[in-house]
Amino acid sequence: MKRMIAVALIVSLCFTILTGCNGNEEIETDDTAVRTAIVEEFNKITQIPRESGHERAISTYLRSWAKEKGFEVIRDNSNNVIINKPAAIGYEKVPTTILQCNMDSKIIPGDGFAYDPLNDPIKSVVSEDTMHAEDTSLGADSGVGIATAMYVLENSQKHGPIRVIFTAGGESGMTGAEKLNIKHLDGAYLINLGWESDRAIGVGSGGTAAYNMKHEIEWVPPQNALPYLLSIRGLVGGDADEAIGNGGANAIKTIGEVLASAQGKGILFELGSFNGGISRGTIPEAATALIIINESDQRKMQDVVDDAMDVFRDAYGDVEKEYVFTYQEAPMPDKVVSFEDNGSIISFIYGMLNGVQSMSKSYKDVVESASNLGMVSTATGNFLAQISAASTTDVGLYKITIAHETISGMSNLEYTYEEGVPRWPDHTDSVLFTSIQDIYSGLYDDKISGDIVHHEMECGWFARKNPRLQIISIGPRIDHVNSINETLILDTITKPANIILAFLEQTNVNQ
Repeated sequence: MKRMIAVALIVSLCFTILTGCNGNEEIETDDTAVRTAIVEEFNKITQIPRESGHERAISTYLRSWAKEKGFEVIRDNSNNVIINKPAAIGYEKVPTTILQCNMDSKIIPGDGFAYDPLNDPIKSVVSEDTMHAEDTSLGADSGVGIATAMYVLENSQKHGPIRVIFTAGGESGMTGAEKLNIKHLDGAYLINLGWESDRAIGVGSGGTAAYNMKHEIEWVPPQNALPYLLSIRGLVGGDADEAIGNGGANAIKTIGEVLASAQGKGILFELGSFNGGISRGTIPEAATALIIINESDQRKMQDVVDDAMDVFRDAYGDVEKEYVFTYQEAPMPDKVVSFEDNGSIISFIYGMLNGVQSMSKSYKDVVESASNLGMVSTATGNFLAQISAASTTDVGLYKITIAHETISGMSNLEYTYEEGVPRWPDHTDSVLFTSIQDIYSGLYDDKISGDIVHHEMECGWFARKNPRLQIISIGPRIDHVNSINETLILDTITKPANIILAFLEQTNVNQ
């Protein structure tokens, strides 16, 4: 008997040495395999140029991959790729789970680096536990999502019906999500793989709108004697979706406020031009205005400019470090804006809502409503303006829209409104959200909460097309997304796949 016990102990010891001293080692080994598979697939994706609007190559790759693996796959007229995997035995009555990620990317090159987004691959670099790209952004926000969905399709064993939707145009207008046939959203759950943090579950996003303003300018000969160019450049700027809450300045509003102050002090300047910004969705980092003043107002105007710059420095000095402000003599223009139109333009720019309007009361440090005066121009002979807005509440977006309409009317500007991406309403009481919370806690012995983003997401279109669809978003940790400093934290890359596989398996239990 003692001999049998001794033999059992020896066998047990040998097994322990071979497999690891505890269950955590087995989990770590499995996790390493998941990580290796996802990284390998992501590296393949980085070799396929997938600029927004040019998704044919990546969609062809994904369709071919699905066919090789034996999955049902279609590519629709918008270049969306839809892959279906039938339920495993015993899971036939489980509702469909949809995994979704956009397949395009906007790769940002470093200063002076020649990069052709339609032909050049991304050169990924692994350093310890991170991945970045050489001289460009990495494209990990969508690329890792694609690789994760592919891993789940290939490796899921216990699951109900799975549908994976790779959408086109996710980085530019979200046209793929907008045009996706509603029949592909007939599931119960949708898990978006575009989240950029492993420390929260995405549960909502803002709705957006776009506004165009136009005013036909009457041009007249100049009457004043001294032309000056007023300009500011080198502001932080940035994508309005991401940077609107960072405390930076808007170049157009800055110049407009200087000119409004001058008008308020009785300086009757003439306006030769006003130009700034590049698009409604970008915070303008530069703007210029050509004004013509009387000799008697020369000192007074200089004082206005000096005071305005003191105010600017106090308000934005902690954020704006590289700006250059100039006020200098300029050539005399042949024509200037009429007195009435001058008043309309300056009043509009000064009065238009810009920047953060409110912060969320339910989610910490999340912008609730904001507006961005992204572009103004007199270069065509008329005054043109482009503005964007976003809000995580319908009321917030409605208030901004009414304000824009009202100020445009008071300034005698033509006004048009364009609805953007619908709002994705947050529902933290859904079965999907609570299940993902519980799974995360069980896998990683940690709590995770829900969060929302101010900017739009494709989930807004899915929520509108199927209001009964339960939606969440998850992802690994990606720092400095869409910049040359973009960094993927490799320790977090396996979390979405592990969570999804666990959810797919437990859905049968919950039916």
